[in-house]
Amino acid sequence: MSEKERFIDNQDGTMTDSATELLWMREDAWQKEAKWFSWDEAIDMSHYYNDIKLGGFQDWRLPTEDEIQSLYHEEASNQDKYGKEMHLWPAFPSGGLATVWTKSESGHEGTLFDFKNGEFRPLYKSKSGRMTVRLVRGEMLK
Repeated sequence: MSEKERFIDNQDGTMTDSATELLWMREDAWQKEAKWFSWDEAIDMSHYYNDIKLGGFQDWRLPTEDEIQSLYHEEASNQDKYGKEMHLWPAFPSGGLATVWTKSESGHEGTLFDFKNGEFRPLYKSKSGRMTVRLVRGEMLK
């Protein structure tokens, strides 16, 4: 399946991944809000987009580790907001951030995914360094 067949721009701020059947925010939170997000702020953003019914839906959430990793491909090339390469499918617009919060948490730590190297790492939830969120809805096909 080609990238054009896999990712469908729904023209409403969402993208359908036909390989996983997940619906994604087309732009990440940095691209939408021009600010960095702590884990708690990322959760708040999901509530906001549920309230305004992005794409007509009210079940937006942070992605699981498997879900966010499905958007990473070592050979894919996209540019982050700094013009540096990251491995997010280029069907998504360039200019986002490479480090994205996931749904995973343990106590005071959340989990980040890095589109530069495909790695996960824990980070204090209240830290708002250069992190963003890309909300998702649906259940991933196995």
